[in-house]
Amino acid sequence: MNFCIIYYIMILMITLKEIAERCGVSIATVSNILNGKTNFSEETKERILEVIKETGYRPNYMARTLRAHKTNTIGIIVDDVIDFSAPNLIDGLMGYCEGKGYKIVLENIRFYYKTANIWKSHDEYKEAVNKAIQEMSVIKVDGIIYIAAHSRNIDCIPKNLDIPFVISYAYDDLETPCVVFDDEKAGFDMTEYLISKGHSKIALIMGNKDSIHTLDRFKGFTKAMKKHSLPVNEKWQYYGNWNLESGYDACKNLFESKELPSAIFSFNDIMAYGVYKCLSEKNLRPGKDISVVGFDNREVSRFMTPELTTIYIPLREIGEKSADTLIRIINGESVEQKIALPCSLIERDSVCDIN
Repeated sequence: MNFCIIYYIMILMITLKEIAERCGVSIATVSNILNGKTNFSEETKERILEVIKETGYRPNYMARTLRAHKTNTIGIIVDDVIDFSAPNLIDGLMGYCEGKGYKIVLENIRFYYKTANIWKSHDEYKEAVNKAIQEMSVIKVDGIIYIAAHSRNIDCIPKNLDIPFVISYAYDDLETPCVVFDDEKAGFDMTEYLISKGHSKIALIMGNKDSIHTLDRFKGFTKAMKKHSLPVNEKWQYYGNWNLESGYDACKNLFESKELPSAIFSFNDIMAYGVYKCLSEKNLRPGKDISVVGFDNREVSRFMTPELTTIYIPLREIGEKSADTLIRIINGESVEQKIALPCSLIERDSVCDIN
């Protein structure tokens, strides 16, 4: 038996033995009462509980779980906690785990910080992820949840892992269960909303060209336009990189075209903020002269003037569902391989009805 296991069990047994000796009962009696067994007299139970209170005894959590071959601990590996989605994902996940009696061990790869948001070396990234998985295995967590910084194909998870594993906010081509949100449906819903307000001339300010978020939101947009037999103008499509400057530059380029759209669909709120800045310089009012919508429901969207209509991503719910999925696997239950949670449209004041 491992020395650490023997050590922790010895601590537990010595403490139980001392309580048993003070009460004049067996160690098994003390243990059974601590575990809620009721086939003992009230006098015996009260005497033991009183001694426990006097001594300040606390059951040794580590020893108990090691003896049961289960640690009631879940490992979280996160690309980087500074990414906007990570805090809410982690909060939802941890809240759910705590409610189910699981403790959390978190490993922050800090890849955004280390690479200045440029995933320059796939080998370096793969090495970091595998090292984190190995460390989680060494401390005997019951399962692992990997939290991605953005939706993509996570192709660095080892095959045939002997530990329950769930990917949150991304997916892989293996049979690893994953929990994501429905980007395509959200893109469709936002476009349907704009069309319902009379907008058929819609410009797009998208994210990086190879981003799954960009590709799926664009699919949703084109599906809605096709449904209503509306043309998709390629001259009104601009790629950005999710930051304010790219939203500003794309909007500036938009004004160089001969015909202007009636609405701008920015694929995130930060780029929409850049659009607001550009429109302000041209003395145009969002929601009056030209409609603007975003995506993500960032905190800033409520403080823009006017408040920005956007898409709410259920980050906490994704975290909760990821934890629920992992715990089900740990308990031997079957789960879906891919779970896509719906987003919600948040209607504010940045869209005018031109019907």
